[in-house]
Amino acid sequence: MLALLTARFSKPAIYAVLALGVLLLAGLGFWRGFAAIERMQDKAVKTAVALNNAEWQAQIQAANAKAQAERDAQARAAEQASRQATEEISRLTDKNADLERRSRDLPNPDACGLDADRVRLLNEK
Repeated sequence: MLALLTARFSKPAIYAVLALGVLLLAGLGFWRGFAAIERMQDKAVKTAVALNNAEWQAQIQAANAKAQAERDAQARAAEQASRQATEEISRLTDKNADLERRSRDLPNPDACGLDADRVRLLNEK
């Protein structure tokens, strides 16, 4: 085949064509190599983004769990405070009713001014 080419073309032309072919093959290999590197880089970026997203999602879930635990603790504290306030209101209402009953039971309810027994009742408050 080389003899056929040498008969038709000069040696420098054949070498130039062969050199051009080698350069084209080298360029094609270089291009394919860079394409493979780019694919690997894209894959690495996607993996890194997925890992980063997973880490952020885990941190968000942890923060949400912590916030929910704090909300639950606040709800329990509010319920306890409400219960204590209700008990205190009930206790004070009962005490006030008792003082009013004891004041009514004192002698001479229509008297003007305060006598010593009523003063003692007022001092109990």
